[in-house]
Amino acid sequence: MFEDPQSSDEESPVPDADACSGKELVKLFQQEISPASEIAASLKRTCGLHIAQSCEYDTVAVGLSRKELQLYRVRESGELALENGSLGRYESAIRGVRFFNGDPNSLVCCTEDGDIYLYDVRSGSEVHHFVDTSEGAKKTVSSCDINQNDRVLCASSEVQKNGDSFLLFFDIRERNYLGCYWECHSDDITHVRFHPTNPDLFASASVDGLINVFDISKLTEDDAMQYCFNVETAIDAINWHTDPTGRDLVSCVTTTNDLHLYDVESQDSVALFDREQITHSMRRTSAIDCNVVGTHNYGNGSFFVLAGSNFNKGKECLRTLRYDNKCLLPDRSFNGNKQIVRASVYNDKDQYLIATGECGLITLWKCRMDGPEHPSINSASKNLKQKLHVTHRAKPY
Repeated sequence: MFEDPQSSDEESPVPDADACSGKELVKLFQQEISPASEIAASLKRTCGLHIAQSCEYDTVAVGLSRKELQLYRVRESGELALENGSLGRYESAIRGVRFFNGDPNSLVCCTEDGDIYLYDVRSGSEVHHFVDTSEGAKKTVSSCDINQNDRVLCASSEVQKNGDSFLLFFDIRERNYLGCYWECHSDDITHVRFHPTNPDLFASASVDGLINVFDISKLTEDDAMQYCFNVETAIDAINWHTDPTGRDLVSCVTTTNDLHLYDVESQDSVALFDREQITHSMRRTSAIDCNVVGTHNYGNGSFFVLAGSNFNKGKECLRTLRYDNKCLLPDRSFNGNKQIVRASVYNDKDQYLIATGECGLITLWKCRMDGPEHPSINSASKNLKQKLHVTHRAKPY
């Protein structure tokens, strides 16, 4: 797993560069944004690997490679301020950080050795330590998430000595272990995400190349399995989206920096962008340096991809590409970036992006434009307003 990163610019045989002139870039990426606030997590060498934002958008939690959990306040001006530099210090690496969806003061952090902590950020105190009481040895945790109504916590595991990978479920209110799934993946489970509005819908992704979608209201794992997508390569992260017709989509970023998009109900592949295509959309020249950080929703039936270049330790390029009708279009350019970005959050309400990465910096960019708001859907996407006919495939199990 990712611990003490190094820039990959030495691996590139040809230096990465913009593929067009500065004048063309300004025309394509109509917003060139400079940092509104930036703060260093530590004077010592560290890397920001995980970041989460409260439901009121005024608090950000950052998990560092130094096994420390920090808390930052986002002031109304957009300035970042350290709130708690040592909310948590652990024996093993942080694997996930999540705020509750309806309570801005409750925060969950999971660590590699299987510990899952619940914090009250107001007091800076640990409220509860979730314990896996399933059979066998303590599981090695790889990620965690909380469902929409803040009732269920899920933590995923790496492959254990018996060859199984686990999805562990906990009742947050009752503070107890509910049970687990262990037949759905054959390798390390890298990411888990609950649906943003349906508390029972849940997706997991793995090194085995599978994205599985479950309905956790069902009594058994076999019944809970609803859909399965075979990406055929190791998956790093997943996210939920909604298209202009209201269909649920799942995106995934692979370990080779490709982006896949699937229609959940029909199980159809909607779009695939390999890293060469993403590099071209960013108007860069070196695909080997392409770094896809992740995806974020605009909240209007559209989403964007945050991507950059690993060349020159990430300082050359950090840009967003807006997804529209199976295309990735130039969107925004974030100037003044000083690191290879590893994690980010986006506030669509106030339109700012916060990112952290390999230099241990937490940087906030204000994206709001003066004048009309960011276009939600262009003419190509408007054609999708007509409901599409989809073919339903048999469930994989």
